[in-house]
Amino acid sequence: MKEDFQAEMRCIGMRIAGFRKLRNMTQAELADKLSINKNYLSQIENASTNKSISLPMLIRISRVLDVELALLTDIDGIHDSDLKCFWSDMKDTFEGIKKLNEDMDKMLEQFEKVDKIFSDNKS
Repeated sequence: MKEDFQAEMRCIGMRIAGFRKLRNMTQAELADKLSINKNYLSQIENASTNKSISLPMLIRISRVLDVELALLTDIDGIHDSDLKCFWSDMKDTFEGIKKLNEDMDKMLEQFEKVDKIFSDNKS
């Protein structure tokens, strides 16, 4: 039973961390908005505390992250393999975004080259 609780807390913590990262927030920024200590937020995200997260704290987190509470707490049927899959999907999403940003940077370089050519031709 205790192992199930820890797995559920890990799931909630990973979801909080994932949505925080999707919002481009650091732990320090989220902790500041929640008026809590960054170390406490780290404990929540890593499920490294033996204490439960209070419902009011979960509600505050969901509001600050602008995510439905159910998305943070829907743990029915969650297993460690589900957590790994969720985290893997999140990682793949961020790697995709990173690749898109790199591609956009390359395109901007090309646009700058073309702009320079047009500017040089006008002179």
